Amino acid sequence: MARDDFWFKHRLRVRFVEVDTLGVLHNSHYLAYFGIALHEYYRALGYDRMAAGQAANTGLYVVSANVEYKSPLLFDDEADVCARIAKLGRTSLTFSYEVYKVAGDALAATGSQVWVNADRTTRQSTPWDPTFVALVERAEHRGA
Repeated sequence: MARDDFWFKHRLRVRFVEVDTLGVLHNSHYLAYFGIALHEYYRALGYDRMAAGQAANTGLYVVSANVEYKSPLLFDDEADVCARIAKLGRTSLTFSYEVYKVAGDALAATGSQVWVNADRTTRQSTPWDPTFVALVERAEHRGA
């Protein structure tokens, strides 16, 4: 995808604690960046996932995560983490991510995560809240 294909972007700065001895963002932090983008995505939707999950006794469980590294991010680089819901099923969704270095616009990484909406007690998958589905459909089809 192209950077402009994402309606949602969240800017982060690589912190000293996140880099290795060469000053390169450690690979494990990309998943943390994806997690930050996921929660900021919900905020941008205007959907309080935590409150909705508590009210419905549901939670999100990651079942798959993937990162592909393209070019390094260095200490103090700014990066845009672009996120979108590429697939929304009845009880699961797939987030797609692309991370771009702000200076120079280089693609640093791509990735995806599959999340399942499940009952917190039984751990059985459960359908999405219709309000959430409507918000995602509206956001992901902007300009289409």
